[in-house]
Amino acid sequence: TEVEDGRTREYVKNVASGIKEHGEEITEKIAKNLKTGWTIERISKVDVSLLKLAIYEMNYMQTPFKIIINEVVNMAKKYGEDSSPAFVNGVLAKIVEENNSNSKEVADESNEQ
Repeated sequence: TEVEDGRTREYVKNVASGIKEHGEEITEKIAKNLKTGWTIERISKVDVSLLKLAIYEMNYMQTPFKIIINEVVNMAKKYGEDSSPAFVNGVLAKIVEENNSNSKEVADESNEQ
């Protein structure tokens, strides 16, 4: 329907402009959570795009990470290489762990005051 098409179009525009606006920070987060010796240039463009989408939604749209990871892993199965689902899942798991430890540190600091 036209309403759904309008919502989808608006979502895509918001996500694309958000990823562009926060691109450097998002790319750094990906690079920081890769295995030692890996660089972002070594990753397929599909996997990088999926990771950017997931990170943007988690950090800037506050979409629950479990939903995002599930959706992005499914997209990796459909559009990526054979190793893409496990790779994307692994990187996102590290990022969620990092986000959770950062949130805990902030909570601990505010409890100390």
